[in-house]
Order: sequence, then structure tokens, then C-alpha cells
Amino acid sequence: MSALVAYFSASGVTEKVAERLAAAINAPVYEIKPAVPYTPADLDWTKKTSRSSIEMNDKASRPALADKTAPVADADVIYIGYPVWWVQGALDH
Repeated sequence: MSALVAYFSASGVTEKVAERLAAAINAPVYEIKPAVPYTPADLDWTKKTSRSSIEMNDKASRPALADKTAPVADADVIYIGYPVWWVQGALDH
């Protein structure tokens, strides 16, 4: 069985977990990158006008990706890691 660990990490926390998992299961790691990188101001969840707040409140929001070259066809199992920004957004879909 071949696996892939794909992750998005705005601050580096999810990246560290993804790397540990990949090392533990001997799998390649793929970083999911937004076409427009997030700045610290974008991630300021305390401001309703920050990018992350606007995207989180828009259920149709799907930020563009920098690339779509993840080797998913080569993997039997794909682990996906992402930050838990206001968990309800993921659970509402």
C-alpha cells in the first residue's frame, strides 16, 4: 500500500504534524499552497474583514491553488491535514 500525506499549513503547526506522520509511515509529503499566500493580517481571525474571516464565512469559498501536481494517482491512501479554523465551517458542509 502506498500513501501520500498532503497538507495545508498557514502557520507551520500542521506542517510539523504532516512531516511526523509521513516519516512514521514512510510516505511522501505534498504541501497544498494557495495561489495567493496568506499574510499574518489575512490570518487575523479577530477582524471580520480579514481574508480568513471572509473566506470562513463564505461557504462557497474555494481559494485558488498554486499548483495541482500532487501525486494522488500513485497513492492508495491519502492523509490530508489542514488547520482547524473555527471547526464549524468544515462540519457545516
